[in-house]
Parts: sequence; C-alpha cells; structure tokens
Amino acid sequence: MTLQEILKSQGLSEEQIQKIVGEMKQNKIFTASEENLDIRYGKLKTDFDSLTKQHGESTALIEQMKKDNAGNEALQGKITEYETKMATMAAELEQTKIDAALKVALLEAKADDVDYLTFKLKEKGELKLDENGKIKGIDDSIAALKTQFPKQFITEQGKKVDENKLPGSDDEPNNEPQSLADALKAAYETKN
Repeated sequence: MTLQEILKSQGLSEEQIQKIVGEMKQNKIFTASEENLDIRYGKLKTDFDSLTKQHGESTALIEQMKKDNAGNEALQGKITEYETKMATMAAELEQTKIDAALKVALLEAKADDVDYLTFKLKEKGELKLDENGKIKGIDDSIAALKTQFPKQFITEQGKKVDENKLPGSDDEPNNEPQSLADALKAAYETKN
C-alpha cells in the first residue's frame, strides 16, 4: 500500500494528499519500499568516501616519495609497489561504485533477490558507470531481467501463494476413532 492510498483511506481529499506529498519532497522526506534504506545507503557512502580518501592519500605519498628519493633504487622499488597497490585500490573503488549503483537500481526496481539479479547482470557483460554515477543502459538491462525473471520482482499485487494440500490433510473428514471408547462404540454399532 502506498502513502497516497493510506492517506486516502484516512479520508483525506486528493488535494490534501498532493499538498502533503509536495511538503514531504520540499523537506526532503522520502518513502522507500525497502527497510532501513537510509542506513544501507549511508554505509555504502561511508565506504566510498573512505576508499576515495585512501586513494588521495596514496597518490600524494607516492608523488612525495618520488620527489624525495629520485636516485635510490630500493626506494624506487617500493614506489613501484605502492603504485601497483594504488592501482588495485582504484580498481576496487570503481568496482565498489558499480556494485553500489547496481544494487540501488535493483532496489528501486523492487527486485526481490538483489544478489541473484546482480550476478545475472554481471554475467551478461562488463558494467560501466556514466558521468552521473549510474550504470550505462541499466534501465534496458532491468527491463530485460523483468521479462526473463518476472518472479524476482515484487509487483503491486504482492506474491501469490498456491496452496497445495496433501491427501489426508485436516480439511478432509477423518473417519478413524480418536480414542479407545470411540473405537469400541463404532465396532458395537456396526454389529447391531
């Protein structure tokens, strides 16, 4: 049930509902179908900021070491080692950005099993970010996933559960006696 439907069920008019929703947007109050989305987003942002800061510090350290020790071979080896480490960290940072953008896009599309769908998208090919920090062609990719795996996305109707009962379940009448007295009574009645 959406916020608008809840407000409407409380007897508010369309005009009042639109005014409330508008006020929420102006005050940066948003609703999400996922629980604790702000906490998860905060953690991803913290991780991203931390990796970005480490990258900047590593770059500054390498440049300073290059300037200070231009002729020292052992130190040049360490610099090369740090440059390799920095390149690895930059690749990890880029992958973290892609993973975060992918998870956010799947959550916005109301994906049920985000990890499985992430696996399927990565299986199809390399994912790249555009200048806005979003994955290139993600809308088309999610649309393809929705047609290929429709049960992996939450719909407005919710999940439909088909109930299949086993034979001899509680819904069928039970003709067997429940106690010794019932068994004797049934046996006596069939003889008479």
